[in-house]
Amino acid sequence: MKKYLKRAIKISSILLLVFILIGSGILFGTPYGHKLRVIAAESILTSQHRDLAKFTFLSQQELDDISNSINNPKWQNSESLGLQKLSKKQLEEKKRMPLDVKIETVQEKYADHYFEGKLMTISNPFNVKLVTQQGTEGKDVGEKIYVMAKRNHALAAVNASGFADETGHGGGKVGLGIVIANGQVIHTPEDVNSPTIITGLTKYGQMITGNYSAQQLMNKNVVSAAGFMPQLIVNGEKMLTNDGGWGYGPRSIMAQKKDGSIMFLIVDGRQPHSIGASLKDCQDLLYDKGAVNAMAMDGGSSATMYALGDILNIPSTLSHKSRYLPNCWVVTANENQKVDVTIDGHAADTTKIAEIMGTSTVASSETKSN
Repeated sequence: MKKYLKRAIKISSILLLVFILIGSGILFGTPYGHKLRVIAAESILTSQHRDLAKFTFLSQQELDDISNSINNPKWQNSESLGLQKLSKKQLEEKKRMPLDVKIETVQEKYADHYFEGKLMTISNPFNVKLVTQQGTEGKDVGEKIYVMAKRNHALAAVNASGFADETGHGGGKVGLGIVIANGQVIHTPEDVNSPTIITGLTKYGQMITGNYSAQQLMNKNVVSAAGFMPQLIVNGEKMLTNDGGWGYGPRSIMAQKKDGSIMFLIVDGRQPHSIGASLKDCQDLLYDKGAVNAMAMDGGSSATMYALGDILNIPSTLSHKSRYLPNCWVVTANENQKVDVTIDGHAADTTKIAEIMGTSTVASSETKSN
């Protein structure tokens, strides 16, 4: 018996050595292996563990180039869709138009990765706004997304701004960059005249992206703003030609179609059911869905979609629960507005919609219970 055991251990050791040699040959001796190491470095450099990037064994110059592309992406200011020409009467009419919220599961599989996520499309851009945390869960942290959503009677919500997180535990108290909520500047990187890459929604329901200061955004009638980077689509043109420089991971993207409807794409990552998406994956998916402008919000463990009282995706936190956030985009109904919500083809119960939004919301007669 001992003889057979020794033989088995010897064979296993030889096989392991062969696999290590073959794997090393692929990783360090082929273009495909180099690509895998670059993707790994991109993923690490956009996480809370940047010091581990050295173990991809890329040259320091390559690591510096990757870091530079991440921190200094190319940008372009988006153009007007003509919505600012709306009269006050036309504006009020558009705000009262029916609200249709459609959420669908998206899945994509490629040769070296795959992902699963949720795509939410909101027909009326006037029902989307940014809300900020109010400190109800502690003085040194932000709030969970469902706390902000419930306080604002939101049908749905997704995370927005990035935030400083030196501890890696997701404090989420203060959003990075420019934050504007309800037409008021909440935070700036330095002062109101310091530009940064940002996404905003104007009072005319238009999403604009680019390198703007808070004062410039206010001059453009922006009432909500938050952001991360980079831009994915600007003025109907794709911005990324390679994978985007951020590897594969959880993503949170905001976009707008030509008809004004808003889209939010939340992708799970770093999990068996979903390795994650590249930024180019997200860009191409949203472009095919009709996006004319699209920009990344904070991804990683922050990527979260909430709707009708539940978290719909699986966040990549250790607990797979939502983390504390500084702010989020919410979808709320206007007074006496007809509302439809569907999740993967199933219409939401009108009673639940009324319970979340209040009696001022009138569910569409076409909405049926599950």
